[in-house]
Amino acid sequence: MRLKVKKINFETSNTKDVVLNYKDAAKLGQKAGERVTIKNVATERLNDKFWVAIVQIAHSDAILASGEIGIFENTLRDYEHMNEGDEVSVKPSEPPDSYKYIKKKINNHKLSGDEINRIINDAVSGSLSKIELASFITGIAINGADNEEMTALTLAEAESGEKFNFGPEVFDKHSTYSYI
Repeated sequence: MRLKVKKINFETSNTKDVVLNYKDAAKLGQKAGERVTIKNVATERLNDKFWVAIVQIAHSDAILASGEIGIFENTLRDYEHMNEGDEVSVKPSEPPDSYKYIKKKINNHKLSGDEINRIINDAVSGSLSKIELASFITGIAINGADNEEMTALTLAEAESGEKFNFGPEVFDKHSTYSYI
């Protein structure tokens, strides 16, 4: 399905959400929280040509007309070769593998370090919806995590962000080191 880009003058968090008119979503067979692949036909750059977004639904033609796709301003900044009024191709997409791993944890199965890394990487990149992240957290809260899973989760979270180096002699108020 081809849709015209309409800029939405709001920003999302790190998730790559798009808004579809309820009529277009029905034609694509998509519900809120599912994924679509966007193909930017105006660019040849592979990084900008294809990307996956999480669907939100506009239930009013006043917000978004049929034939339009709403893209948030921070996402438009990320894909600099896409502008309001451009035409994009939209088709349903499968969830990332980390979605299966979240379901695995909900069903009280142990996750490997690689599976946990994939979940954290997809969370940071915006490939998982807020509901999927909440499901992962709930799965751990209800079913627990063993020492290996907690270690893998802590390391994956630490690797996902920026690290600060405070130098060799840093102490907090709970330190038992005596400095003489």
